[in-house]
Amino acid sequence: MIEFKLPSLGEGIEKGTIISILVKEGDTIEAEQSLIEVETDKVVVEVPAEQGGTIAAILVNIGDEIGEGTLFMQLNGGNSSSTGEAEPIKEEKQVAKEEESKPKEEPVIEEPAKVAVAQPVVASPPIKIDSEPKKGFRASPLARKMAKEIGVNLANISLEGRSKRISLQDVKTHAKQLNEGRNIGGATPITPDLPDFSKWGDISKESLSGISKATSENMSTSWSTIPHAWLQEKVDITALEAKRQEHKFAIKEQGGSLTITSILVKVVAKALESYPIFNASFNPSANEIIYKEYINIGVAVDTDRGLLVPGLRSPNQKSISEIAIELTEVSTKVKGKKISKEDLEGITFTISNLGGIGTTAIFPLVTFPQVAILGVAASKKEAVWIDGEFKPRLLMPITIGFDHRIINGADAARFIKHIKGLLEDWFLINL
Repeated sequence: MIEFKLPSLGEGIEKGTIISILVKEGDTIEAEQSLIEVETDKVVVEVPAEQGGTIAAILVNIGDEIGEGTLFMQLNGGNSSSTGEAEPIKEEKQVAKEEESKPKEEPVIEEPAKVAVAQPVVASPPIKIDSEPKKGFRASPLARKMAKEIGVNLANISLEGRSKRISLQDVKTHAKQLNEGRNIGGATPITPDLPDFSKWGDISKESLSGISKATSENMSTSWSTIPHAWLQEKVDITALEAKRQEHKFAIKEQGGSLTITSILVKVVAKALESYPIFNASFNPSANEIIYKEYINIGVAVDTDRGLLVPGLRSPNQKSISEIAIELTEVSTKVKGKKISKEDLEGITFTISNLGGIGTTAIFPLVTFPQVAILGVAASKKEAVWIDGEFKPRLLMPITIGFDHRIINGADAARFIKHIKGLLEDWFLINL
């Protein structure tokens, strides 16, 4: 009997919800055939079979929440075409015993260099609990493995005069202290209990999807940790829209869609080259601004599972046609649940365009650890005074939301004016 257990779903992803079971008991499967679909707080992941055989038992149901190592299916082997037999699962104590017997492999952990690194998403600013890192201590192989998986810096673990050897338990204790410390006096307010709404009539309930829960947590983090400010402008896109209509069919023949969003991606990417502070991140614990030498633009996509923000890599180095085709492909992957975790990572600036829904204004929240976001509302014909008379012009409202800790109002005004200028005068984008 072969046991299938949930593998790692990616760094920082601890669990997911089963949204689809793709086989049934008695089915004969092949190696690498998809068995279940698991929705995490970032992506939907298909879990493949390690080897072929016959499904003996399905141990989970749709809607179950499972984590790494959870047994979800049993297989009668016999049609294996994988690279080798599945390794037997070892108990933690046995692994620890084997790993602890390898002292020669233990490197000495030196004090880490002072490198500016973006902080992880937390409910409130990190609180320093550790004592000063010490040189010359050692860590067991299992402790090193656990620390790497959960993102703990071994050099920050205080042993308080005990052995200079860090154990697996030391890593777990340290991680627990960090988690508790971040919630001391945290920015998330205590939520009062809701009344019993059923006293006044019928109600129904619906659990948030993994993506919606992640969005809720991320927005709470953004609001509680980033001092927001916003500036708005109206952009005259009369000429731009005429050109878009003129060329959209040529782009469609190439498999893309020449939308305002695809044009905005190019314009914003070029603007970020001139205003790198809007492409940065802020590390408050070190009072450092981290400037990124790359530009990756995230575009918010509305799906039936919630809002997802895939990224486009280096759009400042691509043509608008290339961006339009790539954005169409990415949007199709998002809506078809084929987006990968990598597609959602490494974003340096986000665009949220609600113009297609018809909203007249937008005040978007900055996505941590970014420092700015561009919101776009629906365009509208308005009378504009030009050359001594009112003329009908198509105006598009845009809003820049920014982290007021490192970006002041004057810089934000210059940045949004720069975007306005590029949209209204295409000659500028090539200067």
